Amino acid sequence: MQQSKQNTDSFPSRCTIRLDAVPDKTMKGRVYSEHYKKSFSFSNEFQMLSGMEDLFNTLGSPQAAFEARSFFNRKNIPVYRKAEDEMDDNNFNNANIIQDEKNTFIVNVQYRQNASWQGTITWVEQNVTQHFRSAFEMLKLMDEAGKKGSTEEIRWDDAK
Repeated sequence: MQQSKQNTDSFPSRCTIRLDAVPDKTMKGRVYSEHYKKSFSFSNEFQMLSGMEDLFNTLGSPQAAFEARSFFNRKNIPVYRKAEDEMDDNNFNNANIIQDEKNTFIVNVQYRQNASWQGTITWVEQNVTQHFRSAFEMLKLMDEAGKKGSTEEIRWDDAK
């Protein structure tokens, strides 16, 4: 019996990230959601990851394996923040990616397990795709893309 290949490109969880060139080593830019056709800006890595997490929670995809922990008892206070409400309408989409930009990535989070994300990241300008096993590894790949001659263990040239 032949098994059918499962498509792991889950459309709702695919985002395009454009990083601005910044000298202070803090990632700044915009995240575009293909599902909502909207984007949001971020001025540091935490804002980017937090915004994407809100997006995934709103969509329910990919499903989180763990419930987020907090210092406060949130069971008494329901907190609902729709990602769509935090996003801007603008003309930022994959068809309009300018090829001379240095830091454009298409991120497809396929799983949210082990309290992190797993999926693929494509560096658009180099047309290279790499799998990542955690949100931190994804950030390291994005950071390395902005550096030439990096000697980090996680390298784009390892992609096949």
